[in-house]
Amino acid sequence: MKRLSIAAALLLVLLGASLANGWYAQNMTSAMRENLRQAQTLAGREEWDKAEALTRRVYENWQKQHFYLHTTMRHSDTDQVLRGFRTVLEYLQLQEPDQYNAANADLMAQLELLAEMEQATLTNVL
Repeated sequence: MKRLSIAAALLLVLLGASLANGWYAQNMTSAMRENLRQAQTLAGREEWDKAEALTRRVYENWQKQHFYLHTTMRHSDTDQVLRGFRTVLEYLQLQEPDQYNAANADLMAQLELLAEMEQATLTNVL
């Protein structure tokens, strides 16, 4: 009976950690996406310097989460987001509105998908 209790407790701890990870990933990427939307609005108003500064802050926040991201998520997915940030920042420096808008939308979608992969849904379990 003792083994069963320990196994059940361990299973509950792992379930709790999984749910907490999904919640954290959702909150982290949601805040990043909102800031990237604000940067896109700034770029639309020709405030390229402000848009670049805001995007760089989001990128720095992403980099600060490096250990967490590479510990809990697939490296190929996090690397793709990293490439997305670099592409967006390059288009911001070039002040290319069409390419920037497309790259920024792609980056926001990648962040959304990254968070969705961590959610406890039937699709992800199966």
